[in-house]
Amino acid sequence: MVTSYKRLNGMCIALVAAALGASPGALAAEPLKPFVLAETADNGSVEEVAERVSGALEDGGFKLVGEYPVSETAHVVVATHGDLMAVAEDNPRSAYLAPVRVAITEVNGEVQVSYNNLEYFSHAYRVEQDVSAVQDELKEAIGYEHTFGSEDGLSERELRRYRYMMGMERFDAPYELGSHASSEAAMSVLEESLSSGESGVRKIYKLEIPEHDVTLYGISVREGQGAPKDASDVHKLNTVDVGEFRHTAYLPYEILVHDGTIEALHMRFRMAVHWPDLGMIGANSFMQLRRSPGVLEEVLQAVAGYEEEADDFDW
Repeated sequence: MVTSYKRLNGMCIALVAAALGASPGALAAEPLKPFVLAETADNGSVEEVAERVSGALEDGGFKLVGEYPVSETAHVVVATHGDLMAVAEDNPRSAYLAPVRVAITEVNGEVQVSYNNLEYFSHAYRVEQDVSAVQDELKEAIGYEHTFGSEDGLSERELRRYRYMMGMERFDAPYELGSHASSEAAMSVLEESLSSGESGVRKIYKLEIPEHDVTLYGISVREGQGAPKDASDVHKLNTVDVGEFRHTAYLPYEILVHDGTIEALHMRFRMAVHWPDLGMIGANSFMQLRRSPGVLEEVLQAVAGYEEEADDFDW
């Protein structure tokens, strides 16, 4: 039904464009997909390709901020760019766009290099600034073959109001992980928790935008280090990331601190916007991860020092 609607909508656009003597593209931008395949390397290990990609990012004007060895066959290099760091100037929550997640994943003897599509996520995260110039620099630095992650793609309008289905969260309904007297106090709690690693959650990177009181953390959630299986990164990838082109650049997850509050994008939004075509039921579906959003929330709340609000009633 969705596909039929999109096709009908496309036909309407084409007819209107023809009547106005314009191309369909002049009235509607090309649908966007969540990931970019930079290259498929047929030689070199994951570690060797990751090292090469890291060097290319630095040579291309990007700043490396962290690395996440997800597994023996998957590695993520995280970088940023001055223009991406500036996106939080108008809206602190736009800081979610600041990290570029470049994944190096071995699939059937070949190594895929892919990254999050900045233009796609600029709309999903409701960023107002144009990031196409940074996207072009990223293409120049590490390559571009095609986008992937959704058969038909999503329009800018669909992304800005995105939710997977009725009743699920949008971008403006994040996990509320904790509230502290100041951002300094919030970060003190986070840093202590992430350093101890007792919950299986550890810091991959930290991006600070002090003039706007914004700090973004990239984290790993690992079962082997103490996290529950349902919350762990590898469990989630192993469950749903089974397509020809892998979505490893879904990781690492982010935690945002602003004005003393700690939040993270809700998994029912964040995973869905990275896998917009994923089925609700059946093998390799959201249903297989039905416990994960709640378990992840509990784990992150523990890391952030979450406390239940006091009951106003005195019984």
